[in-house]
Amino acid sequence: MDSFPLFRINLKTMKTTASHTQKVDSLRSIEIFKFLDETTLKKLANDCEGISLNSGEILFEEGNHGESMFVILSGELDVEKANTVIAKRKTGEYFGEMTLIESGPRSATIKAVAECYLLEITKGQFHSHFETNPEALMAVLKTVSERAKQDLDVLEKGMKDLEAQERKTSRLQDILNDTSNEIYTFDVSSFKFIHLNPRALKNLGYELKEAVELNAHEIFEDLNQEKIEHLVEPLRAGEKEQVVFNAIQKRKNGSLYDVEVHLKLITTETPPIFVGIVQDISEIRKIEGKVNRLTFYDPLTNLPNKKLLQENLSSALSRAKQGNLSVAVLFLGIDEFQAINNSFDHYTGDLLIKSVAQLLNKWTPQTSMVGRYGGDEFVVILSNINFETEAAAAARNLLKFFETPINIEGHDIYINFSIGISYYPLDGYDPETLIKQADTAKHFAKLKGKNTYCHYNSDMQFEIKNKLFLDRDLRQALEREEFELYYQPKLDLKSETITGAEALIRWNHPQRGLVPPLDFIPLAEKSNLIVPIGEWVLRTACRQLKTWQDMGIPIHNMAVNLSAQQFKQSELISIVADTIIKEKIYPECLELEITETVLMENMEAVVSKLKQLSSIGVKIALDDFGTGYSSLGYLNTLPLNTLKIDRTFVKDISLEEGAVIANAVISLAKAFNLKAIAEGIETEEQKEVLRSLGCDMMQGYLLSKPLPEQDMTQLLFSHK
Repeated sequence: MDSFPLFRINLKTMKTTASHTQKVDSLRSIEIFKFLDETTLKKLANDCEGISLNSGEILFEEGNHGESMFVILSGELDVEKANTVIAKRKTGEYFGEMTLIESGPRSATIKAVAECYLLEITKGQFHSHFETNPEALMAVLKTVSERAKQDLDVLEKGMKDLEAQERKTSRLQDILNDTSNEIYTFDVSSFKFIHLNPRALKNLGYELKEAVELNAHEIFEDLNQEKIEHLVEPLRAGEKEQVVFNAIQKRKNGSLYDVEVHLKLITTETPPIFVGIVQDISEIRKIEGKVNRLTFYDPLTNLPNKKLLQENLSSALSRAKQGNLSVAVLFLGIDEFQAINNSFDHYTGDLLIKSVAQLLNKWTPQTSMVGRYGGDEFVVILSNINFETEAAAAARNLLKFFETPINIEGHDIYINFSIGISYYPLDGYDPETLIKQADTAKHFAKLKGKNTYCHYNSDMQFEIKNKLFLDRDLRQALEREEFELYYQPKLDLKSETITGAEALIRWNHPQRGLVPPLDFIPLAEKSNLIVPIGEWVLRTACRQLKTWQDMGIPIHNMAVNLSAQQFKQSELISIVADTIIKEKIYPECLELEITETVLMENMEAVVSKLKQLSSIGVKIALDDFGTGYSSLGYLNTLPLNTLKIDRTFVKDISLEEGAVIANAVISLAKAFNLKAIAEGIETEEQKEVLRSLGCDMMQGYLLSKPLPEQDMTQLLFSHK
């Protein structure tokens, strides 16, 4: 048969066919493309090659090698086998999909009936867009199965049409020989083979003379004669025209492969025979396995995904109901995972997620399940527990289990979790509710300080919403000038004069009034709003210091707190220097307070910036000393000027044992030539003990609570 040269064009520049939008609409109307998203559809229409065929032109011939499928955008084509039209394909249909699943020769010839425009989808494009979409992939597999049924119908029709002809087997034989499926006939009583086509003989590994000595059940690994009798009974009784079943066929060499069998009883033959068309579905089974993995398992961690977690939780709840037991859901979120990603890269983040998944899988009891819910979130289902306290004990055990750092490509990374717990039947009766409640409790655990767990209760939702509204308002507070500074004075214990102050931010919310710093500072740090807020505090505090000095008030020190987020700014040094110049204050009058937590973020980078700040004359104070990761080593490394004794060590300073730590801190300060200042002084007794220990300065309610600017000015004048 002559073939015509194909006219191939790129759909980007195809002028004579429909517009790009119409092509996308055409694809969307076809079943398998309905499952693809809009972006993928547009990419297919834009990137796949277009083929134009005139009437009579051949796209490919049976026996040709092929690794593409085709979608008919317009026109009609004939499907031919053995020079006979066996089917037609029209606009909106597709063909050739089998070669994408199982590479092999084309099983038929495709010829244009009228002018046609086709979209060619290559094997690579198919795998790219379909293998990650279970619904679209299953639609393709469904078509493959339906085509096998069509082969059987064509075979039966060919037999009926040729019944009256003397050599009726010649055309039938052509069909038997040419099809890519296995076809065999066998006796209705004994199930002994009568004939097998070349594909069947090749797949099974038998010669024809060997095969016809076998009964059908001898090639089925999982079907004996009794089971086959049961399968064909509806055909014998006339209840069905066809039976379809899956089986495992056994080759001569003993190897096995999965098949789908379409079986019919042909009564036009004398005697009647069974005819089976058998499709090797080994590759389809592999793809179905991939579909199953995509549908139920997370590709990064191989843990059950959200869908499988919900199904297994549903099963666990059913068992718990029958056995009068309980089920706990633990919803886990990795604390500061985004910061880890930012510190390293997303590849390292993926490796960390995989390592966490492996450890969680190792930790989770065999009777329970762990899965990845998405991102840095995991869910653990604890089945068959008797008391709510068991879930809490499990959460504590899990947090302890992750105290050891995880090494990722030479980096030791510490993992903390915020864990939310919901409990059947106390908190809900269905998977959706229990997971939602546990997620709510997880968010609450994060708000409460992270690396902890919380049981769900109905009040949590209100508090979380309150935090969300607060976060929303916080983003507008700076622009609306809702912040103000309060000042707490510092007293020199030798001269009994106020020589400095610490600037403390307050948020005067228009509806809520004064919002406590502990309520909004963590939100500001999490959203990185702390950076512009911190700049405002620095600028405002320096301006106020200059104002007091211009008024003749002898105040020589203004302390401003710096957050870890501010230290991550590359321009921090220039911001501080520019503020000092603009507000016209002496650098040594500005004291920047940091905590030990800031040092732990990135010691090397923080020390470098502190040295630069010190070089321009700014004073550095270490706040909350002794409450964090205190180390004598960095006291000698850091350019410090002041150690602040935390209020927790001042509270019981009047007791002999309570004074030990305060005395140790003061002694350290003296040893390193630093000033010592105590916070939280509330009684004269505390003040006198600190004075006797050699403490340099104090601040606290005994002197004054933090005051707004006007009240602080009056206090300073009264002490002047």
